[in-house]
Amino acid sequence: MFSRYESRFLLVAIALLACLLVGCYSFTASTLPSHIKTVQIHEVDDKTLDPVLANNIHTAVVDMFKKNAGGVRLVNEDANADFQITLLGYTNKPENYNSNSDVETYRVTIRVNVKFFDNVKERIIYESNSLSADGTYDIQKNETEDRHGQARAIEKLQDLIIANALAKW
Repeated sequence: MFSRYESRFLLVAIALLACLLVGCYSFTASTLPSHIKTVQIHEVDDKTLDPVLANNIHTAVVDMFKKNAGGVRLVNEDANADFQITLLGYTNKPENYNSNSDVETYRVTIRVNVKFFDNVKERIIYESNSLSADGTYDIQKNETEDRHGQARAIEKLQDLIIANALAKW
């Protein structure tokens, strides 16, 4: 059927394609239950008393919905589904030191509760009581906690929400 070289080429091509597709996921309006046309994304319930971080997480989740679920309208009340986040914890700790015992990198960790509730069928679509994401930043490269560490952690949080929620939808 295929020569030895053609078979090898085909296997390599399939392996490369698989590598390109690993990690490529998103949710769309079509992956949500069909009756969900509107979603209300509530302000983040902030248990850390860091309103800037809570606002950044809220903005990131709104952006995630706009980018990945364009067929769903975001509304401020009377939605088919509610998306709620509680910011439970935030840490910023040294991660790596250089030979002089000076801190080179820090690790930011954000811990949240997430609940996505179907108001029409009165059931939970997705819930996680302790979702955690982290991001590092390198002060040797003039990176900062809020601009680099938090942003990286929030981006991972978005990916975790999408990946975990997909399994439930």
